[in-house]
Amino acid sequence: MASLTDKTVASVYKDLLHISNNGNGIGATQIHTVEDGNGGDSSLQIGKRGTIIKPIVDTISTFIVQDKDGNSILTARSSDDQVLAGSSQTFVNSQYLRFFGHDIDVDSGTHFGVPIVGFYTSGSAEVPNTELTFGTGSEPGEPTMTGVADDVIHYAHYVDTNITVDAVNVLFSANGSGSDTLTFHLISLDPGASTTIDELTNVTVIADDSGQASSGHNQFYRVPMTVQSANVDAGKYLFLTVEGNGTNADYTINAQVRYHFR
Repeated sequence: MASLTDKTVASVYKDLLHISNNGNGIGATQIHTVEDGNGGDSSLQIGKRGTIIKPIVDTISTFIVQDKDGNSILTARSSDDQVLAGSSQTFVNSQYLRFFGHDIDVDSGTHFGVPIVGFYTSGSAEVPNTELTFGTGSEPGEPTMTGVADDVIHYAHYVDTNITVDAVNVLFSANGSGSDTLTFHLISLDPGASTTIDELTNVTVIADDSGQASSGHNQFYRVPMTVQSANVDAGKYLFLTVEGNGTNADYTINAQVRYHFR
């Protein structure tokens, strides 16, 4: 560490940190910006009742806590207003959303909804009374609400705060020896109104995959989906769909969406 020994004020004054308060020191209620001896502001503001770190320019390393080996364990990023923690540097406000369906009967070329986890009938997880379909295009289309709104809500996740989707993983397996290739889409849809929902429009693909072939029920598969449009604004609805290229088996699907608030 450099010492001030045998150095003149003129040679080191720019390196000296201080506050500007007319010689009164730290005030009782004020917050003071710590400056260098040349009047340049630092990102540190101090007072008797609080401390603020406020960068001159937003960065991904506004405030960092590290262990003795230099590994970051807490990072505050003013560039996107996020805080990461732990050795994995994961967003501290990370959340998980689950979709689950038991013995979903896929139909060649049709996109079917996967229910939100937690729907049960007769003591076991089942598909709701009416399977929700999203068309037969290369990507899911808008679902029909007429006469099936009570079933639609089993599939829908309402986004009440702006979020960013970080990862989507799907586990699935067949209920027999049949073989199909499954393709998954995580999509968002806009409601026609804020509280009375009689239509869902404007499909946006949040994440998808290129397809995974199944070879029966002797194993299960993990499909890491590719995030295509990570940011989902408040007011939208999330759905997970599955499309099979055949009808050789039914499938149990367990999907996990990791996201954080923004």
